[in-house]
Amino acid sequence: MKKVLFVANSDRHIKLCHIPYMKMFHDNDYLVHVATDTKERIMYCDKKINIGLRRNPYHIMNISALFNLHRLVKIENYDLISCHTPIGAFLGRCCILGLSKKNRPKVIYTAHGFHFYKGAGILNWIVYYPIEKFLSHFTDAIITMNEEDYSLAKKKFHCDIYKIHGIGLREERLALHEKNLRKRLNLKNKYVVTYIAEVSKRKNQFAFLKKLKKYHLSRRIVFLLVGDSNIKNINNKLSSYKNVKYVGFQDNIGDYINMSDLIISPSRQEGLPQNILEALYFHKVVIGMNIRGTKDLLGNNRGVLVNDLDEMIKKIIDFEKHPYQVDNFNIDEYKIENVSSEVKNIVNNYLEKKIK
Repeated sequence: MKKVLFVANSDRHIKLCHIPYMKMFHDNDYLVHVATDTKERIMYCDKKINIGLRRNPYHIMNISALFNLHRLVKIENYDLISCHTPIGAFLGRCCILGLSKKNRPKVIYTAHGFHFYKGAGILNWIVYYPIEKFLSHFTDAIITMNEEDYSLAKKKFHCDIYKIHGIGLREERLALHEKNLRKRLNLKNKYVVTYIAEVSKRKNQFAFLKKLKKYHLSRRIVFLLVGDSNIKNINNKLSSYKNVKYVGFQDNIGDYINMSDLIISPSRQEGLPQNILEALYFHKVVIGMNIRGTKDLLGNNRGVLVNDLDEMIKKIIDFEKHPYQVDNFNIDEYKIENVSSEVKNIVNNYLEKKIK
C-alpha cells in the first residue's frame, strides 16, 4: 500500500491541525504514519512512532531523533512526508539527505509561520533563514498561510511555493453547548475581553497585562485568558493583575467566543491565527497587532489593527464605552471543506496515486 508520514513536534499539534488531512489519506487507502515525541494513539493513524524529538531546537536529543527518522524512512519507503512545526519540518527534510533521488519520498512542508519575518530579531534571520533556504533544495513544496511568507518564499527559495487559507476552520469545534457560561463564571453585566491562546512569551499575555497597570480601567471590564500554559503557578502570577480571569484550555471554545464582547490578539508572532478566524466566524470585533498573519485577516475594516499594546488598551477602553462596528467577513474560503480541497490539489501534484 502507499504510505504517507506526518512529522511534527507534538501530538497536540497533529490533533488540532491535521486530523482532517490524515482522514483524507486514510479514506483513499493510504497507510498513515505519524512521528512525534510520544507513542500515543491518534485517529486515522495506522502507525505511531516516537522518534524522541524535542521542541527545543538546540536539544542534543534531536540528533538521535534525526537518525531515528532517517532509519524509519529507509525502512518504510514512504511516498510522501508531510512536515509540520519548526523541529518536525527540520528533521523531516534532513532525514532524506543521503538517499538517492530514486528512493526519496516527496516532501511537503506546511509553514505555519516562518521564524524570520518583518520585525523579528536579527538572530532569527541569522539562524533560521539560511537553514530554510538550504533545506528548500530538498523540499518538493512549501505551503504557506499568509502573504508575507508566501512572497518571501516565492522569491528566495528553491522549490514550489503555495498559499492556502490556514489550517481549515472546523465548525463542529465551535458548536455552542453552554447557555449560562457568563453566570457560571460570574461575569454577568461585565464587559468581557477574551484572548484565546497558549500562555507564552510569543503570545505576549504578560507583557499586555503589565501595560494594563498603567491605565485606569472600568470595573466592568474583565480580561478572560483561555488556553494552555506551561508556566508554573500561573494563577499565583496572575493574581497581582486586576480584572483578569484565567480558565485554561477549554473544549467548548465556541461558548467562550460567543459570550465575549470583544476579542483581542496582542501576539508578537503569527502565521494565520486560528483564534481570530474563529472570532470572525461569530462576527465579533477583534483588535489585533499589525503583524504578519493577523493583518491578512483584519485588514479592510474586518477588524482593528494596532501598532503597539498601548494603542490596543486605549481601543479597549474606548470600545467599552462606544461599541465598534466592523464590516462583514466571508469566512467560507477559510472553512475546512475549502482548505482540504486546496491541500488535496497540491499534494496530488506529487503523488502517483491521486487523492479523490
